[in-house]
Amino acid sequence: MDQDNAREAALDWLRATYGGLVELRADEPVAEDEASRLFACRAVPQPGYPGRPMLAASVAVPKDGGGPFHPASHDLWGDLAEFARTRKPRPVEEQGRRLNARGCVVAVECGLAGTPAVPLPWSPAHEAPGWWDLLLRRYFPGADRLTCADWDEVIRATQESGPGTRGVVWIRRQASGMEVSGHLVHVHNDDGKVVFLDGMTGRLAQLETAGVRFLKYARRPPSPARPPPPPPP
Repeated sequence: MDQDNAREAALDWLRATYGGLVELRADEPVAEDEASRLFACRAVPQPGYPGRPMLAASVAVPKDGGGPFHPASHDLWGDLAEFARTRKPRPVEEQGRRLNARGCVVAVECGLAGTPAVPLPWSPAHEAPGWWDLLLRRYFPGADRLTCADWDEVIRATQESGPGTRGVVWIRRQASGMEVSGHLVHVHNDDGKVVFLDGMTGRLAQLETAGVRFLKYARRPPSPARPPPPPPP
């Protein structure tokens, strides 16, 4: 499959998945390997909604003509490398398990708050404009919204607000100067020790730096308020 056909395949897949509400950022791929081309994508601007990037902000198009897919939230480049090794098809219903960073970070927050929850599976509707604001309003109400240049800034901000501070970091990745992917990790000041948890892997989060544009940090200082409700079934 040549580049022009790959672009058309990406557009067709986005139309089928999002009903015309998501478009390519550029006609050229932002990255390419022996197995696929990666195109950046974005939600079509909607009146009254902030122009924030999607979390799944790119689509990979296999060179063998297989179905396009959003690469994994927690490991964009690792997922593409795995596909290059295996060439295994990535249907949406399966790849969705690699994209539910929102559901996983909410499950971590609810668990720490004493209301265990099962992560919601990924849905194209989760990429709608305003998704970040909705996430914070529901599960991190009153959070301080910070933009951090590196992880040291996140750690300092978490330490400054004291033990019991919890929050979420939106890792915003770029390639060729364009936003291509994001991930969400949970932050917790546990009696003075700052802990980063990745709900998708069930382990300590990787504090990645390569290709990271910046970090958006929603910090919720400790309070006696009730914990947020678990996500709806």
